[in-house]
Amino acid sequence: MTPEDEKEIAALMRAALAKSRGYAGFYTWATDRDLEEWGVTNTLRESLESNGEAFFSDIKRRGRGNDPPDCEAVDAEGKRIAIEATELVCPDAIQAYKQGHVYDWADWTKDRLIASLEERIATKGARYAKLKDAPYEGGYVVLIYTDEPMLPIDTVRKFLDGHTFRKPEGVTRAFLLLSYDPQSQGYPYVDLPLDRG
Repeated sequence: MTPEDEKEIAALMRAALAKSRGYAGFYTWATDRDLEEWGVTNTLRESLESNGEAFFSDIKRRGRGNDPPDCEAVDAEGKRIAIEATELVCPDAIQAYKQGHVYDWADWTKDRLIASLEERIATKGARYAKLKDAPYEGGYVVLIYTDEPMLPIDTVRKFLDGHTFRKPEGVTRAFLLLSYDPQSQGYPYVDLPLDRG
């Protein structure tokens, strides 16, 4: 590695640190949002695969200006799937962290979690009519991801037990992907049940 390479790497690290929010940032890729969206989509694919539930592969980033969708993939029949990724994170907890209150984590209740997920599904669902390069015969997937410390998988499952989410037009599936769980040694997810619309 040359001294110029080292300077470039150090500059990239400083830029990433300057953009870092510090709170619930497991999935964040501060310098490249497109890479972050591809990364969480690929993590979901790997988690589905490890549970024998994989239904898509060959993920491609679409990039700014070519979205929505954030990513596209193909199903087992070669049909294209549109995937929109969105993060679930508490902005107040981010601000508290930046002010030095590093343990002022968001307090998630069942109602707050359900309302937040409903809002994200609806917001991404509203983008269905704007999907570029449609149609996506394989479906339209909303992927919500989070690293919220007070949302471990057991709590999430308890909060969501028996709940069905409103299905926006065009959305075929929705998932909540959590950050790494040492107990299961994986990335837990919940396939969010959608009503028939």
